Amino acid sequence: MGLFQKKILRKDSILLLIAYVTVLVYCITMDAIYSFDTYSYLKAMPFRQLGYVIFLKSFNFIFGGYFELAVVFVHTVFSLFAVHYFYKKTASLFKLNLFLKLPLLLILLFPFFPPLLIANNLCSEGLGYGLYLIFIAVGMEILFNNKKKYIKYYAIVFLALVFIRSQFVISTLIFAGVYFLSYRKHIAKQKHILNLVVFCSLILVASLTERTYHKLKDGFFKPTPLGYTSASTAPIYISNKSDYKLIEDEDYRNIFQMSYDTLVKKDLLPKSTQTPNEKYLFFHENLPKICNQTVRSIGIDYYFSKDIPKGFTEQQAISYPIFETEAACKVFTFVLIKANFKKWIQLYYLNITFGFYSPILFFFVIFIFLFSLFKTVFFYQKPYAVLFLLSSLILSNALFIAFASHSIMRYLFYNYALFFLLLICTFNLLRRDQQA
Repeated sequence: MGLFQKKILRKDSILLLIAYVTVLVYCITMDAIYSFDTYSYLKAMPFRQLGYVIFLKSFNFIFGGYFELAVVFVHTVFSLFAVHYFYKKTASLFKLNLFLKLPLLLILLFPFFPPLLIANNLCSEGLGYGLYLIFIAVGMEILFNNKKKYIKYYAIVFLALVFIRSQFVISTLIFAGVYFLSYRKHIAKQKHILNLVVFCSLILVASLTERTYHKLKDGFFKPTPLGYTSASTAPIYISNKSDYKLIEDEDYRNIFQMSYDTLVKKDLLPKSTQTPNEKYLFFHENLPKICNQTVRSIGIDYYFSKDIPKGFTEQQAISYPIFETEAACKVFTFVLIKANFKKWIQLYYLNITFGFYSPILFFFVIFIFLFSLFKTVFFYQKPYAVLFLLSSLILSNALFIAFASHSIMRYLFYNYALFFLLLICTFNLLRRDQQA
């Protein structure tokens, strides 16, 4: 290695050390931040994922009065380790020079500072961000650096990630798809079949584990009652009062009518004089009031007011209203989307593009996705497969979040580093084609 290269590596190491120490000092000297989510994790509410509930309650039990400092410290150190691992692996894979490494590092460290403050917020992002970076880095090692033995680490990290942040549950299918396209000529070999089985079966393992957790804790072998309660918010927001006639279950119909009437009283429904963008912005800014403070609370109160089904344990009696509200919201979601599809799809599109900050960026990612898919299928080369992987991960997260909630930075900042790498990969391909 030449003297110049050694100097570059030394500068790179010094820069990283300074950056990491700065972040660590900043985070541990800042106060911990509590939110509604924090208390719901500490109370192990049924609508919270098992991973962060176990983490937070364990730290609260072990560290007592030093609980907050311990959590912030672990959030910071673990996330910085993940940032470093992701930074090193992607810098090598994409052959980044110092001038491209610097903005990548800044993007990766951005979530530690306002407005996100992931290490200081006592919420699942403190671990979810680091797990996501490791998950992506390990997955790319398997796909593009032939590290097949990493599949066991991939499985462990993916399950930990999903137990912390379920929004990434389908990500493993994207890695399975890229793996299949990469090795399709030899896919019949036992090692490739086994790896594909691991990629795909992890969703089943995660689901069974989650259901078992709720069976032990809440008395019901069911998934976490969160997704449809949140996803029903947009369909209810654009619904009509007469839509209650489409709901067959009497309890569900009553909950919808009560929720709708309450939203009218709270003035939380769109107005005919508003433009589509204004309707979306109002929805975006008021989703917690529409969902958590209206639909969810009304559903839970409704079932608490009813007689407890015979034979229920104390655990089941407490959690039953939450699971039943989720079941009601699942019905609301599909019935109301079908009944008001045109209005819902318009709101959904605005929700997606809001997360990209511009429709241009959204359609750029779609174009890259379609282009790279075509190239990967018919003219496989590693750069095309990398483009396909990155664009698929960005789109899947954005589409899922837009369906399940609203496109706030807290749910989408995971995409920022991937988007930067997508731009670099696209630029390198364009430059290569011009030179050819």
